[in-house]
Amino acid sequence: MAFAPISPLTVDGLSKFLSIGYHHLINQAIYTFAELGIADRLIHAPSDHGFTVQEIIGDDQPQWNRDLLYRILRACIYGGIVESIHDDKHFILTASGSMMTSDHPSHVRDFIRLVFGPISNSCSLQLPNMVRGEGTGSGIARVSGGMDMYTFMAQPDQQEFVRIFSGAMTTFSMQNGSELVTNVDFGRFKTMIDIGGNRGTFLAQILESYPSIQHGIVFDLPHVIDQFKNGEEFELRKIHKDKWNFVSGNVFDSSAIPLADAYVLKHILHNFDDSQCVKILSSIREANENQKGKSTTIFIIDHIILPGGSLSNWQTHALDVIMAILFENARERTQDEYKQLLKKAGFELKQMYPIQAPDSIIEAIVIH
Repeated sequence: MAFAPISPLTVDGLSKFLSIGYHHLINQAIYTFAELGIADRLIHAPSDHGFTVQEIIGDDQPQWNRDLLYRILRACIYGGIVESIHDDKHFILTASGSMMTSDHPSHVRDFIRLVFGPISNSCSLQLPNMVRGEGTGSGIARVSGGMDMYTFMAQPDQQEFVRIFSGAMTTFSMQNGSELVTNVDFGRFKTMIDIGGNRGTFLAQILESYPSIQHGIVFDLPHVIDQFKNGEEFELRKIHKDKWNFVSGNVFDSSAIPLADAYVLKHILHNFDDSQCVKILSSIREANENQKGKSTTIFIIDHIILPGGSLSNWQTHALDVIMAILFENARERTQDEYKQLLKKAGFELKQMYPIQAPDSIIEAIVIH
């Protein structure tokens, strides 16, 4: 009897563990496909004919191992990335595979390269030692000579990793951005700042959906702003350049934070321990202390751990593990845990939006 393609999440017994192993091996093929940029080559294949391995390689990479690439493509069929056409020697991209081109707005290629790439992989291998209490620091600190993630990404020789990381963050926004945007009325604000907004994908989605917002700002660290201040995400959505801009600074420095009616912290607080989260929230509050009679609202968007075995919790707990690996004392949190952090920083939890996209949203206001 053939071993059917099954998910290890849905079966028990020996089949679960065999499935885990087989999935991992298919993932290695998909990572190689992404790293080599095969989709960029295969996208030009005629849909009724496809490309052979030799046509994919072309004349510019004569040293490539044709047999091994063929075997990788054959494995990628079972990941739904490519299809064989007419015979087992000609390949075309599937609809999913076409998303892995370098210029696809989903940045799926970056996401795969981040999750399965050498940095994430080497950091993940540190997890057993972290659990045993052997050595100190996060996974990234252990493989980078003691640097935290932000210091590591600020290194001049890590610009490509920053680009991949930023692209992967865009993948999350492309997946759930529209659902998050439409489940909260952001249109009641005139000005909005996306703290740690990266290339501005989520803020651009908000401005596109709520044209009544007068101005939006992407606030991030200098090495991030320098890469993305051209505003490609805003131009893509035809948002007038007068309605957005990029500002560099450190969120821990309240004097560097621009004033606004509302602040978005999407996938930010889960990067930090409790004390740093309180400092970030307090910094936003302090930046607005002189705005007498004016309310300040923040939106925390993360994979919030929800009660009652909620459907999104399996994704949340999975992300929780990689957060512990990549960032010092980082974690996903429950609504009550966020409520306590907000209280310490002078905010009051106003509303919880259990969207489960898998992100959910907490809205909070400054306590006057």
